[in-house]
Order: sequence, then C-alpha cells, then structure tokens
Amino acid sequence: MNFDFIEVFTRAAKITWKYKVLWIFGILASCGRSSGGSSNASGRGGGSGSEITNNPLTPEMMSQLESVGTRVVSWFEKNPWIIFAFILFVLISIVLQIFFNLVGTAGLARGVVQAENSAESIHFGELFSESLGYFWRLFGAALVIWMPVMVIFILAFFVMLIPAMNGNMNDVAIGSGLVLFFISMCCCLFPLSIALNLYHLQVKRSITVDNLGVFEALARGWQVLSKNILILLIIGVVLFIAGAIIGVLLALPLIMLLLPLMQAFIQGNITSWRPFIAVGIFSLCYSPIAWLVTGVVMTYTESVWTLTYLRVTKSQEEAPIFIEGNA
Repeated sequence: MNFDFIEVFTRAAKITWKYKVLWIFGILASCGRSSGGSSNASGRGGGSGSEITNNPLTPEMMSQLESVGTRVVSWFEKNPWIIFAFILFVLISIVLQIFFNLVGTAGLARGVVQAENSAESIHFGELFSESLGYFWRLFGAALVIWMPVMVIFILAFFVMLIPAMNGNMNDVAIGSGLVLFFISMCCCLFPLSIALNLYHLQVKRSITVDNLGVFEALARGWQVLSKNILILLIIGVVLFIAGAIIGVLLALPLIMLLLPLMQAFIQGNITSWRPFIAVGIFSLCYSPIAWLVTGVVMTYTESVWTLTYLRVTKSQEEAPIFIEGNA
C-alpha cells in the first residue's frame, strides 16, 4: 500500500486555511447532516399519587405552562391553516437542505481541484455557479444508491406489521418483535451504511472531479472503492474519530449548562422558567460559532476525501503497463 496519508492530511489543512471561502461551502455542505442530538427523558413514577410529589414543577410554573398550552391550542383552533403552513415549511426546509448540501459538496470538491491546480484565489460566485451544474447528477446518484435501502427497510417493516394488523399477535409479542426487528436491522444496516457511505463518497468525486454522468460515476466509484478499500477505511476511521472528538468539544459548553440545569430541575430547585430562557438565549448566541466550526471541519473532511480520490486515481492512471515480450 503505497499511499502517503500524512501528505493528504497536511495538504487538506493547508487548503482549508488558505482558501477560507471554502468555509462557506462547508457550512452549506453541513446542512441536512445530523450532528447528534440529546434527548432528555424524565421518568415519572406512577401510582398512588406519587406523580404529584415527584413533580419538579412548582404550582406557579404549572399554571403558567397550562396557560400557555391553553392559548396555543385555542390559537390553533382559530387558525387551522397554520398546520398546512407548518407542513409546507418543513417540506421547503428539506428541499433547501438537500440543495445546499449537494451544492456545498460540489463546491468543496471543485475548490480543492482548483487549489491543486495552483489557483491563487477562489471566488465564491464563480465556484457557486460552477457547483450548480453538478446538482442533478449528485441528486440522481444519491437516489440510486440509497433509495433501494430505504425501500427494503420500509417493506421489511410492513412485513413485520402484517401479523399484528391481522390480530394474530398480542401486545407483548408485537413489542418484542419490533424491538428484535430494529436491533437486527441496525446490526445489518451498520456495516452496509459504512460500505455505502464510502462508495457514495467516491461516486460524488467521480461526478465533481471527473465530470462523469450518473451511471459512469457509479461504475467509476465502485472501481475506486474496490481497489483502495483499505486506504479508504483507514481515512474514514481517522476522520470519524477526529470528528467525534471535535463534536464532543463543540457540544461541551451546552452540556456543561444543561446537566446542572436538568439536575436542579429534577431535584425541584428551580422555581421559574428564567434559567431555561437563559440557556435558550445562550444556545442561540452559540449557534453561529457552532456553524462556523462545523463548516471548517466539513471543509477539511471533504478536502481530505477529494485529495484521496485524486491521489488514488492518479496513481492508478500512472501505473506502468508491462507488455510481455515475444520469446
């Protein structure tokens, strides 16, 4: 395995630092990607009136919460159109996230190609216009790669529900079956998702770097993946570990605020909503910093993958061809 990992990682860092306009495309490319979330579950003991004694909310907070809930329900009843507006807003948000993600990914790949061609500077407008030409091919390739997995998962889920809908299973059997179904699907989908992600990364580079069509890029991506699987796995593991560490450090300020707040709330030491409002305001102020750091990390990550693609494809094209001579 003749591949210089250090050169790729250091070169990606130099490109990320020199061409800061790529940070914007990194922020765009991070749209729609889950950066991890936290779910706070509070168990409430039930039975013989223990719910009242274990309730961390004060009577004043309960009355305020009920008042707000009543006003919200009343407002929704008087304005039913807001439900359709909310659904439309969600759909538009999904479309915009897909658009920005694909355009940002194309912009990062094309920016790295320009940097490798010794470009002195990269202009946002020109790179954005160039990236638009790759949108539909990237979208089509993503559909071809991921749609079969989604269809198989949905069909398997409905097959699992057929006995339940026919009334042939009780509630315990249905719950146990669903738990086993999701566990088995997660065990099967985890290695499959890793392989498909690595494959999808090469297909995207085949489109944005080599300017191939969808089906040509699918064939080219498989060729690159099959011949360089060990290299791609090593880079993927390194980037995953580094991304996980940066993600924890990025979420650390919010964790340090939320953990004491939730502990005090569960113990009943909070008598108003002001601490929650303060944490919400801090989260809003902290969001631009998180977006910027995420954009820089995304720029570096995509630069590493693009440089890796350029290195492995270049080494394959420059490999010597030995011709057997006649005796």
